[in-house]
Amino acid sequence: MANPRFPNLVPLGKITVTTAGTPVLLSINSGPLAGQIGDPKNYNNPPVPGQALRQVLLSADADNTKNVYVLPRGYTASANPALIIAAIAPGQTIALPHGFLAGESLLPENFVVDADTDGGILYGVGFPG
Repeated sequence: MANPRFPNLVPLGKITVTTAGTPVLLSINSGPLAGQIGDPKNYNNPPVPGQALRQVLLSADADNTKNVYVLPRGYTASANPALIIAAIAPGQTIALPHGFLAGESLLPENFVVDADTDGGILYGVGFPG
């Protein structure tokens, strides 16, 4: 079951990269936030409003032995080092974007988490607009 969504934050929860080089969606716990157009007349496919995020806070577990990475969906850290958005060391916390709030533009389902070693853990929370 996906995490509940609150008016001022979206829990992204604990994200574990079980196998290094096999990325996990940043939205694995929250589900997609883009919404869907759907069909207002079809109860099986209703329209769902999106909830893009203005900022995401990510914390690497202090017990990680190596870095975890944030990349665009569909890429891995080892094969695409030029596309790494953030490298997060054990115990470190970062904000994306750093230092300011973006317009409502970050969708967790567009990003993945990868790790240098099996079992890399990341915790996250997002802030909607």
